[in-house]
Amino acid sequence: MCWLMSQKKSLHIKSVNIDYNKDYSFISLVLLFFIFAFVGWIWEVFLCLVMDGSLANKGTLFGPWLPIYGFGMILILVLLRPFRGKLILYFFASMALAIVLEYLTAVYLETIMHMKWWDYSNYYLNFQGRICLEGALMFGLGSLLVTYFVAPVLDNWFMSLRPDILIMICVILAIFFCIDVIYSSYHPNKGENITSYRPVNAYIYK
Repeated sequence: MCWLMSQKKSLHIKSVNIDYNKDYSFISLVLLFFIFAFVGWIWEVFLCLVMDGSLANKGTLFGPWLPIYGFGMILILVLLRPFRGKLILYFFASMALAIVLEYLTAVYLETIMHMKWWDYSNYYLNFQGRICLEGALMFGLGSLLVTYFVAPVLDNWFMSLRPDILIMICVILAIFFCIDVIYSSYHPNKGENITSYRPVNAYIYK
């Protein structure tokens, strides 16, 4: 009986086939980008609802996506692949990459759009209100979940679908995303609980 249970368990684990060290195709990376960007948007909207008690379309764009989450996870999957076998190193490397990406994004938005879409000034161990330890830790933990479970499972699911359908989905999403980016570059998404109304140069960074 014990032998049969162990056999079933091994078959079950084998059928899941979670290969965290796999290579991802371009199509898979595009789809993963949109999925993570959407999940990031859901997360930010949820946080706004919990903390401020209101629903707000977070981010600079108008669609249900936050590109910084999508790009962040894709960069981690691609650039940090050599470290996947070293869990602790992978975690801290993911944190470092998230810090750099979020800081550069904040500088770009404040310089080009002249507004702030987030401010961590009241958070513990923040730097210029643009990055903070809590955000980096959350991104590091999220990267472990994505790398070692979510991304491989999703990629397996992608491979079970017809390639032409996947390509069509990617093209449609890319078209809507590009339209959103172009429009938002001239008319960025802003307002209560989305951006700060104070001019960027009014902030005194500590």
